Amino acid sequence: MKIVFLTSRLPFPNVDGRKNILLQYIDTIKKLIPNIEIINISFIDDEKYIKDKPDSIDKLLYLNYPSAFEKVFNIILNTFLFRKWPLQVSAFYSRKNYNFVHKILKEEQPDYVFIDMIRMAEYVNGHSYTTIMSYDDLLSLRYKRQKTYIKYLPSILGGFAKKLPKFANIILDMKFIQKIILNYESFITERYEYKIANRYDHLIFTSPKEADEFRKKTGHKSIEGIPMKFRIVEQESQRIFNKDKIVFVGKMDIPHNVAAVKYFCEEIWSIVKKTQPHMKFYIIGRSPIDDVKNLELKFNDVIVTGEVENISKEIKDAAVFVAPMTFGTGIKTKIIEAMAMGIPVVTTENGAEGIMYSNEKNLFVTNHSRQFAEYIRILINREINREVANDAKDLIEQNFSDFIIEKKWENLLLEKEKGEQ
Repeated sequence: MKIVFLTSRLPFPNVDGRKNILLQYIDTIKKLIPNIEIINISFIDDEKYIKDKPDSIDKLLYLNYPSAFEKVFNIILNTFLFRKWPLQVSAFYSRKNYNFVHKILKEEQPDYVFIDMIRMAEYVNGHSYTTIMSYDDLLSLRYKRQKTYIKYLPSILGGFAKKLPKFANIILDMKFIQKIILNYESFITERYEYKIANRYDHLIFTSPKEADEFRKKTGHKSIEGIPMKFRIVEQESQRIFNKDKIVFVGKMDIPHNVAAVKYFCEEIWSIVKKTQPHMKFYIIGRSPIDDVKNLELKFNDVIVTGEVENISKEIKDAAVFVAPMTFGTGIKTKIIEAMAMGIPVVTTENGAEGIMYSNEKNLFVTNHSRQFAEYIRILINREINREVANDAKDLIEQNFSDFIIEKKWENLLLEKEKGEQ
């Protein structure tokens, strides 16, 4: 048995949320079907990661990014003239890659093809194999929410902007242009998300809630919400934390992460410092853009670490994990991961979306700046911190355990085999 993973980035190493979940999907499939051959056809987001290829991937094949000419051609023709493709589809598509992908699929004759997000959708059309489209989350909804907090964004596309021609980025830095683009991109992306749904046999979202909503709107027969699975991190002894340390983790060129830390620093941090003058806020994650780095200069006791070798080691002694997400969709992996480690989390309603939480029990949720700061103050109490950490771990065990997530994959992958028996 074979499965091809067609990905827009290498699904390894574990340095950001999307890589984490892609690699977990791969490892879970390998665990359920040990003799399956896993082939990864991928764009190379950073060549230094190639050496980290895990044994679960049997073969790795590379795609070259489209040339500037191809991107401009696609954007003008398919995004703006014919209004067929969202910007990200246009930025990732090339005919040469299309031919290469189909050559490999013809040679390998896989049983399954997994497509990583809608940006890769145009590479798989017509098939004799079972297709799995991973939407991740509804990008059109993310764009709509993004408009509300546009003042916190240096770029509406974050790291994805690197895939566009330079002239496009100059234009996209203008706020009035950003609003126009977001309106247009959310419209065309939403239409595209629904249009392509029936091309694929199975659809996957990271959030069961979004999966249910998409199923109701499309009537697609096979849509599943498969978040990451998490193992509870057991402490050898009672957790020791630094009451003056709070943390945020995320890839720091992604719009929703940039907006989150800027919002926190500008709207919440000064309130926190009035009652906790010695507290420090650590922003941890690779690729911090200048707007993020400048927060160190603008605000006292804000520390931007950049990429670290071991994120768990860096955050395990934090009193509180903050996730002041102003927009975004799907389950926020960073929140679940912190809860699994026993670190209490304060977040917004957007950050808590898709999580079956009990407010002020296993997760602290508010959209109000003063309440957010007050929750941080409450959680530095060691007894309360311990109780919340234990309740959070119970929530993870009930909703994100190995058994629950692996069962979802088993039902999806083995459905075909069951039908043939």
